Amino acid sequence: MKYNRLNFLKLLLFLSFVFISNLVFRVLNFPSSAWAQHFESDSYIIDWGNFNITSGRKSSDSYNLTDTVGQNAPGQYDGSVIIKSGFQYIYDMIYNFSFSIDDLTIDFGTLVPQIPATDTNTLTISTPSGRGYQILTHQNHSLANEVGQTIPDVTGDNGLATESQEDTWTQADTYGFGMTAIGLDDTNPTGVGTSQYFPTTDDYRQFANYALSETQQIIASEANSVKDRSIQVTYKANIDTFQSTGNYQAAITFTAIPNY
Repeated sequence: MKYNRLNFLKLLLFLSFVFISNLVFRVLNFPSSAWAQHFESDSYIIDWGNFNITSGRKSSDSYNLTDTVGQNAPGQYDGSVIIKSGFQYIYDMIYNFSFSIDDLTIDFGTLVPQIPATDTNTLTISTPSGRGYQILTHQNHSLANEVGQTIPDVTGDNGLATESQEDTWTQADTYGFGMTAIGLDDTNPTGVGTSQYFPTTDDYRQFANYALSETQQIIASEANSVKDRSIQVTYKANIDTFQSTGNYQAAITFTAIPNY
């Protein structure tokens, strides 16, 4: 067999944050006799059950304290359901939103026809209390060398793979470039956050291609808050014997969106 050496150089990975926050404030106007607290001004009327005398975080050289003073029945109540009543308990659940990628350079080295090459990196995300996230991705164009020749986006063993539909990729004569992802629970690959997009580790998709006016696609999401959720992304490339030599590159962008 004639092997056509292909120097496959680096995918440049970018991350971006999108903060979307829609805050709706409502002033409820109920008869003051039905509520323990009543406040009004020229602009607002607020009727509510209670307002804290104080709450928040306190600290000194010798202690740290969170408290709620003035709220009805604060405290932790244990039973078949654990209830934490009091605004200070929100501090147990709040995480700062963060998103990181551990390796920004993916390098397949020299590709050999019909011998797929893979490389991986890990995305890590934390989200605020009670809210989840979405991670989307796209590429700026197909893998291309310096004269504009490209490695096609993979279509899978059954020809079904697109940027929004997965297909298995196990055969040596399935060519192209694609990706899969799996969520990690601690260090265990459980598929949390990713199984709805990639049911197995043999399922791959194309990257959405901005050069073809394709829209970036979700590759991982959860509805609840997470702390240091890790998602392993696997990149895979396979070429046929007719692929032109050269250094092939593309830029991959990941966008993390917290749910509000």
